[in-house]
Amino acid sequence: MTGNRVATIELGGTHVAVAVIDTAARAIVEGTYLTRPLNSGGTADDIVEAIAAAARTLGSEHGGRWAVAVPGPFDFATGIARYTGVGKFDALYGVDLRARLAGALDADAGSFTFVNDADAFALGEYAAGAARGLERFCCVTLGTGVGSGWVVGGERTDGAAPDGEVHLLEFEGGRIEARMSRRAIRAAYAQRTGHAEDVPDVKEIADLARGGDPIASEVLVDAFSYLGRALAGPLDRFGADALVVGGTIARSWDLLEPALSEGLGRPGFPVLRAELSHEAPMIGAAHAAYAADAALLGARGR
Repeated sequence: MTGNRVATIELGGTHVAVAVIDTAARAIVEGTYLTRPLNSGGTADDIVEAIAAAARTLGSEHGGRWAVAVPGPFDFATGIARYTGVGKFDALYGVDLRARLAGALDADAGSFTFVNDADAFALGEYAAGAARGLERFCCVTLGTGVGSGWVVGGERTDGAAPDGEVHLLEFEGGRIEARMSRRAIRAAYAQRTGHAEDVPDVKEIADLARGGDPIASEVLVDAFSYLGRALAGPLDRFGADALVVGGTIARSWDLLEPALSEGLGRPGFPVLRAELSHEAPMIGAAHAAYAADAALLGARGR
């Protein structure tokens, strides 16, 4: 049956991924997942066509509903991109992506649901990952920056951050990403070692820490415990049941979790490693689209 199936697009700074999601099984339909490189610095026409070309590989074995997980800034209600000065997708500023994709895919514009990629990741963990059964939680993704999603009863909220974005919070004199991000960790390591060239990436710094490098250990503990301190207040105000952590930096869980938990200062508070990876934002976006459909049908039936 195609009624439970949602065609899903996930848009990243360097890639576009597509898949058909079975919302009943809460999983990617076997054989439908595809990812391709994407030049986020290209023209609007080039970007739209690259997205559409990937989406066309999904065929018609779905219910005609499209879910799209995209990074901000983006007007998710209207489908209009608001990228400017963020180093990616600047050519899409003011573009009605809903209308453009509908035209390119010969689809109904009303069949598209746009979801913030961090919210989609959190909803994916709620639907099929570490957050199953949680009523109220925050999910952060750690990599190039700090993404965040806040979920109550299976629906995204702004939680305890401006527009739901943890990276916009100020703590200890600056924005969180100034001390907790890939760039910040590498810069701190370079500063402490005095080597500005050939600075190792976070994975390599984590390997050095495991091997006994005291500077690598200090840099990571400082960043991870800082994140815990920064999140302690917002999580408390939100009344979170747990914190879920994903992203590439979460692969160093053995180093991340102890320092993060210590920074939170809440012994026994659940800090959970995300169970999903590339499929999380796709399952989450499809979950949001299916829920939107159900809400619309319910409203019409009143």
